Amino acid sequence: MESNGSATVCNATNSTLFDSCWSKTLLCASDSPTHRLLPILQALILPLYFVFGLGLNGFLLFVVLRYEELRRREFALVLQVVVADLMTVICVFPVVTITRVTGLWSLLGPSWCSLLGFVQILSSAFRYTSMFLLAFDRLNMIFFPFAYPSRGKNIMISLTTAVWVLSLVLATIPLVIQCYGFEVFSGFCTVSIICSNACTIYRYVLDFVLYTSGALLPFIFYSLMFLKSRQINNRITAIGSDSLADESNKRARRTFLLLFVSLMGCSVPLITSFFFAPLKNSRYAEVYWTYVGVSVTLLFTVVLLDPLVIMKHQDVTMCVLKLLRTLKTEFRGRMFPAAAIHPT
Repeated sequence: MESNGSATVCNATNSTLFDSCWSKTLLCASDSPTHRLLPILQALILPLYFVFGLGLNGFLLFVVLRYEELRRREFALVLQVVVADLMTVICVFPVVTITRVTGLWSLLGPSWCSLLGFVQILSSAFRYTSMFLLAFDRLNMIFFPFAYPSRGKNIMISLTTAVWVLSLVLATIPLVIQCYGFEVFSGFCTVSIICSNACTIYRYVLDFVLYTSGALLPFIFYSLMFLKSRQINNRITAIGSDSLADESNKRARRTFLLLFVSLMGCSVPLITSFFFAPLKNSRYAEVYWTYVGVSVTLLFTVVLLDPLVIMKHQDVTMCVLKLLRTLKTEFRGRMFPAAAIHPT
């Protein structure tokens, strides 16, 4: 550990080459002062993320699977975002909450830390790369409205498979080069840059791949869609007609765009932390790492925003209301069987 003023900066050179990534990060965690305020914040927020994230995403998954009218390509793509969110909610949040409340992160051990890191990177990688899938699907619907619908299913199956394989590869590489460690500033087991030069390079490559596929390319796609849709709307206005298919495509495009905006909005604090990276080797290192930890925690707000955005889709809203009415009728039938037999 190196001391700079009042801050303490972790340096991987304190450990030998033969120390595991877990050992190096655990050494830094035991000496770092950044675990004073953030664990309290996470102990309060993460249980709420778990309860509401599990409830909202689980309910949405049930609704989409229950109603046949939602078994369309766009909702099949959306469900994968829900599955990625559930992976994080179920596997990561409870463990992080327990370790933050107790302060006994050392009990995790290298194997559990690597497993949690693998699940987190897998779900995060798929969550970002799925933004490419959603934007690409809507882009083709606008530019190839007649040819794409007949081929869209096969194209999306191929791309979804490729994205899952890519996410698995991105999550597996750190296992091979031993880069999963506990990061005290965030409270999560993830790819740690202090373990080796290879881990540092890989972390930058990972960020580049995720932000390019999940932010830059979708932004370009939606910009092209906006320009193209304006031309289409002008033609429709001139002709004076519109179709139900066009309205359905618009609703799907709006939902996909909102999912993208919610992810980018939750990512802004973490993205801005890159601009303050020089502070991590200064007297303000503790402030910088605390900011990064808070940014990582806020990033996971997306597991709550995703189901809310999807439920705003008109078709999903109608199915949710239909389900609630069905549950209400069944509840009244069970509680008041006579009223159900002889309705007034």
